[in-house]
Amino acid sequence: MRASLPLIAAVLACLATDARCLAQTAAGTPPATPASYRLPLLREGSVVSRVSGDITQDPDDRLWIFRPTQSESGGIRREFVLLPSPVLEDMVRLMRLSPSPVEFEVTGRVFIYHGHNYLLPELAPAIVRFDAKPGETPKPTDDAVAAPSGEARFVPPVGDDDDAIVRDIEKRLEERVGKVPTTRPSDRIAPREGGGPKSPIASGTRFVGRQGRIARDPQSGSWRFVPEQSGGSGDPSLEILPCLLLESLERAARESDASPRIVLSGTVLAYEGRSYLLPSSFRRARAGIGLGAQ
Repeated sequence: MRASLPLIAAVLACLATDARCLAQTAAGTPPATPASYRLPLLREGSVVSRVSGDITQDPDDRLWIFRPTQSESGGIRREFVLLPSPVLEDMVRLMRLSPSPVEFEVTGRVFIYHGHNYLLPELAPAIVRFDAKPGETPKPTDDAVAAPSGEARFVPPVGDDDDAIVRDIEKRLEERVGKVPTTRPSDRIAPREGGGPKSPIASGTRFVGRQGRIARDPQSGSWRFVPEQSGGSGDPSLEILPCLLLESLERAARESDASPRIVLSGTVLAYEGRSYLLPSSFRRARAGIGLGAQ
């Protein structure tokens, strides 16, 4: 059977592309990475431990994005959408208060939702950088810094000439980044209890076998868990955070004619006066079974 001319042309184009990539690799030049190339997703439940990077806000979705400083294959920096949490709230306030660019050493759990990796920051100490102007992201560097010798046990006293050098350095530093604050930026952050709105449900509250319904928010498009009330005023509805379990909840909602009744367990996380729910398990509710919450 004869191959068609378009098929032969496509095969030749693929061979030419492969040959060009091999030539670039042999020459020590990495092949060009397509703009549509994406790094493989990290598995849900993976842990990111002490990864340094910066955070930026997406102008369209108003989401906070964490980008590790160290790039991966193809020179691409991985991106994580940060989930709302008290740690993220502290990160955002610290970044807004600091006069210099801030990086964070983030530790947290990875989640997946509709083909994107999300990160729940659980620990994020700040790294304040003074080697760049405010508003600029410092470039990563691999320059080695010589460590002092172990034999140098004593520091010589500071002389008059050394005092002049220190004053000159401080003057140039103030001209470059402004006057150095007398307190750390983290010391100026108001306590969460006193400053800012309080969340309807305290962060860290656990729902264990809580019966309720899931519903779509018509304004934001997000999915919410609406707890069933045994009587009087109870817990308000909570937005469900993105994860693989939320995808399963969405499928259950689409397969039902009405809002399905479920039994759900999870943890409440607070962020800027709002409460969110990170689910850990759920099942369909059965009639006649009364379940409580904790």
